[in-house]
Amino acid sequence: MTKLLGKVALVTGASRGVGRAIARRLAKDGMAVVLLARGAEALHAAAREIEEAGGHALATPADVADPIAVEQAVAAAEARFGGLDVLINNAGISLAGPSADYPLEHWQQVLATNLTGAFVCSRAAYPAFKRRGSGQIIAIDSGAGRQGYPRMAAYSASKFGLIGLMQALAAEWGPEQIKVSTILPGSILTDFGGRSTADRAHSGTKFIAPEDVAEAVVYLLKQPARAWTQEMNLWPF
Repeated sequence: MTKLLGKVALVTGASRGVGRAIARRLAKDGMAVVLLARGAEALHAAAREIEEAGGHALATPADVADPIAVEQAVAAAEARFGGLDVLINNAGISLAGPSADYPLEHWQQVLATNLTGAFVCSRAAYPAFKRRGSGQIIAIDSGAGRQGYPRMAAYSASKFGLIGLMQALAAEWGPEQIKVSTILPGSILTDFGGRSTADRAHSGTKFIAPEDVAEAVVYLLKQPARAWTQEMNLWPF
């Protein structure tokens, strides 16, 4: 707990699922967490949950692909908690469908959230990290970032692209004491992608829990300053 105590993290997609689990876990270790997502009601509920448990949280409703809103969220983090140390690029959506007649609007929505959003948030966090003298970015990717699947062209393209983006930022910002890592989880037991948790649980497929991803995030954040994990595969067992 000592290593993370008093540090500040911005978690995107924090109103539910993996993002909410990550925010709860970081708060448990003493970090102040800034929660960002589009759904204001659920986001404020997540922040209240953390504060009622004794943590420090700030809800900042915003679209990750909106540069002005994201910059305002980073400014709010610095104003409320004195700075920013960690960015968790977790926000993501999946709109599945056959590629032959896949709506361009859906393609643009998926890329905007999953890839452009990660770029926008990383770029907004960079000046705050510079003011701190260091920082850490962790992106939550997917097994679909290494393997394309039927009816998931947009999602796979966004997740392949996210790996490339994080690799580029790692190479560019590493010399400035900014670590950039990517976690590639397998199937997670959430309501993601239009399937309910109950439906997934009875599908016969193996899943990891959102809390497992949160533990992986904490592991990366607690590594010694001399150590860097660029990518982590996290699969159901």
